[in-house]
Amino acid sequence: MAYARPTALLSPGDIFPEIPFSVGIAPLRVAKRHGWTPPAGRGPAEFRRIYTLPQDQEQFAQLPNPSLSTVQGEETLAHTRLTKALFLTWGSQVESAERNIERTGRVGNRTWLAAPIYDLTSIPEVNTEEDPDTHEQVPLRDLIRRGKARDAFYLEPFPGRPAGEEHYAELRKITSIGVQYFLDAKESRIVTLTLDTLNEMYSQLLWCLTRADLFFHPIRCAECGRDVPIDVRFHGQNFDAEPI
Repeated sequence: MAYARPTALLSPGDIFPEIPFSVGIAPLRVAKRHGWTPPAGRGPAEFRRIYTLPQDQEQFAQLPNPSLSTVQGEETLAHTRLTKALFLTWGSQVESAERNIERTGRVGNRTWLAAPIYDLTSIPEVNTEEDPDTHEQVPLRDLIRRGKARDAFYLEPFPGRPAGEEHYAELRKITSIGVQYFLDAKESRIVTLTLDTLNEMYSQLLWCLTRADLFFHPIRCAECGRDVPIDVRFHGQNFDAEPI
C-alpha cells in the first residue's frame, strides 16, 4: 500500500487537501496601501494602489519605504490556484522552524516546499508522449501511471475516496509556500506516503531535476551478468506512520 496515516509531526510525503500555489506573472505589480479612507458605513476595507514595474518605477521609488528588495519584501499581485499538495520539506528543517516559532511566537516569512497535486483526468486522453523505453508515442496518462513520465509522480486513489480518483504530483511546479498554510491544515492531512513510496517519489524527483536514475532495486552487471544489490534509502521520515 502506498499510503499511511499521517503522524503527529509534519513530514515529507504528507498530502494536504488544499494549499494555495502562486506564481508571479510579468509585468510585476506591487500593491501599496493607499491613504484614502472609505466613508463610514461601508464596512472594513483596505485600499491599495497598484504600481506596475518597471513602468511606474519612478513613482514607486518616491514612496516612503519602497521595500521590494528588502528582507521583508512587498505585497504583489500573483496568480493563485488552490489544490492538493505533496509536502516536501525535510523533517529536521520542519522541527527547527517549529521550535523557533514556539520560542518567538511568530511565524514571520518562513516557507516550506510543496508540489501541487492534480487530477489525472485533467490531462486530455489524446495527449501523448514518447515512451523512454520503446520510443513510441503513448498516452501521457499511462506513462504517469507506470512512473515513466519524468516530471509527474503518480498517486493512486486515496483511501476512502472514489476508486477512479487518480492524481499526480507536478514536480516541475515545486513552490515555496508560507508555513502558516501548512500549520493551519495540519489536522486535515489526507494521508502520508509510506517509506517505500516516499523513496520512489524522491527517486523520481532526482530524475526530474538531474535526468539521472537512482535505483532502489538490484541492477544487472553488464560484465558478469549478476544482480548487484543497491540499497539507497532516504532515512529519517515517517517511521511511525501506520500503513492504511
